[in-house]
Amino acid sequence: MRPARDSGVEESRERRGDDVGVIRVLIADESRIVNDNILRRLALEEDIVVCGSAADGESAVQEALWLRPDIAVVDAGLPGMDGGQTTEMLAQCLPGTGVIMMSMEAENDAYRLAMLAGAREFLQKPFRGDDLVAAVRRVHEFGQRRAVTAPPVAAPAEPEPAARPIDARGAVTAVIAGKGGIGKTVVAVNLAVALRTGQPRQVAVVDLSLQFGDVAATLALPTDHTISDLLVDSDAGDSDLVRQTLVAGPGGISVLLAPTTPDIAEYATATQLTRLIEVLRADFDHIVIDTPSYLTEPTMTAISLADHVLVVTDLSVPGIKNTRLVRGVLETLQVSPERVMVVANHRESAGELDGGGAETFLGVAIAADIPFDARVVATSVNKGVPFMISGPNTPQSAAISAIARAIDPAAHAVKSSAHPVRVHEKKKRPRRMPSFSR
Repeated sequence: MRPARDSGVEESRERRGDDVGVIRVLIADESRIVNDNILRRLALEEDIVVCGSAADGESAVQEALWLRPDIAVVDAGLPGMDGGQTTEMLAQCLPGTGVIMMSMEAENDAYRLAMLAGAREFLQKPFRGDDLVAAVRRVHEFGQRRAVTAPPVAAPAEPEPAARPIDARGAVTAVIAGKGGIGKTVVAVNLAVALRTGQPRQVAVVDLSLQFGDVAATLALPTDHTISDLLVDSDAGDSDLVRQTLVAGPGGISVLLAPTTPDIAEYATATQLTRLIEVLRADFDHIVIDTPSYLTEPTMTAISLADHVLVVTDLSVPGIKNTRLVRGVLETLQVSPERVMVVANHRESAGELDGGGAETFLGVAIAADIPFDARVVATSVNKGVPFMISGPNTPQSAAISAIARAIDPAAHAVKSSAHPVRVHEKKKRPRRMPSFSR
């Protein structure tokens, strides 16, 4: 039997429950005082109405199924089913109901658990009434954006996704490096453009450097939508929302940008990232992942899912040393050598090791050389235009195009005789250390 109605809730519903555009809120807290306080505060807002309340998790789910509120404000410490379990049930049964979780706990674990359960906002008790109202409005606005599933205006001109076989899976290329400052991001975005150039293919770039991503700055893109919209709200597996979060990049590529603040990184899990990549595989022919220049859980996840691993290095002593360490990690992870390609991105001529000596130290052939030219690369970054577009006939573009063809033989070929480009289709197999053997 459903619990008896609260008179204040009934009065609130009768007064404004049928108004168009009203945000309907369900309150779930064991404390009658808390419920009453929230009810009184929300009653001051003309466009918000409290449609129901509950004192335990089971009742909260029952009430929500009957009332179908827009927002549920749920306490983490509900008796019976706790707030996390209640939120999971609501997310499964009523995906249109956004959950705001309340808790006395301030630790990151409480926030993390709330978001993993499916909550869209987290409020630490005691909170101000204005903070609650603002959270209700944010969650409601997010829900309305999510409900708009119509494709963007430009989408009808791109029939390729619908034409792809149902069982087709896009190829994932993880671009990694053993140190920062060697142009890994520049290589990643230009590779994506090369895979897209002249081909009816859908290509996406994912900036997985969640703390300090550079793709937005490299391509001069707005950061209104980022991967945090998917990770924090646990919607990484929602294909429609992923599509809405992607940003249109140059050369017809789509871009999933890194968060604008570094704190979001700690809430990313391997499960969320795996779901996200699988969604992208279904919609895109190629997914290029720009990883951080250090080993993290997102980096490991990207490597484990990748069909190709592009290891970018310069020919400095620290660069080659760290690249050798990266190769050791790949061997430990039992990544097949056929999936790995080492690329030398020449940053400057002075201070570089000899290519042959670098290959001897690495125990593997360098598959491709990207020559250094500040006029091409620096100008490209400063303008936010990949050099595959601004300088398609340069040696740098020829090198990137050759890498793209090694990944996808049908990729567009940029021809240039200004600089020799070497790409080894069959790389020298590295010698495995006994401790890395299967």
